[in-house]
Amino acid sequence: MAKKRKAARRKKSFLASRTFLVASVVVLGVIIAAASFFAFTGDEKPKRPVRTKPVVTTEMQVDVIVDNLDYTPRDLTVPKGATVTWKFQDDLPHNVTEDRGAFESDTLQKGDEWSRVFDTPGTFYYYCTLHHIMLGTLVVAE
Repeated sequence: MAKKRKAARRKKSFLASRTFLVASVVVLGVIIAAASFFAFTGDEKPKRPVRTKPVVTTEMQVDVIVDNLDYTPRDLTVPKGATVTWKFQDDLPHNVTEDRGAFESDTLQKGDEWSRVFDTPGTFYYYCTLHHIMLGTLVVAE
């Protein structure tokens, strides 16, 4: 009778076995992987459009909106002597830095503005040093 009790104690149920534990971890991993895949497969539109239409203007005062990790417009042509004002509306801090050092703003916050008069014709490529996906081009025409 004592031998039967020992044998009964040693025998574990399936729910208490290592096999069940390993199987549970594997199933949970598959569920998490599937949920991650379906959550990030791009059903929603990107917040930042891939392409934007260039803006050419004869206005002497032009605004560039800084929001959603983007400059709007990204590609801008203004006449010589125009003032361009970058208006910061994003919740994140940003700046405006020209590739070759022609101009550079401080790091600015939501509600801030930064302006510059462009007296020299040319093409200026600028970006945000904090978020390198933010790129803009400013052409100053004669």
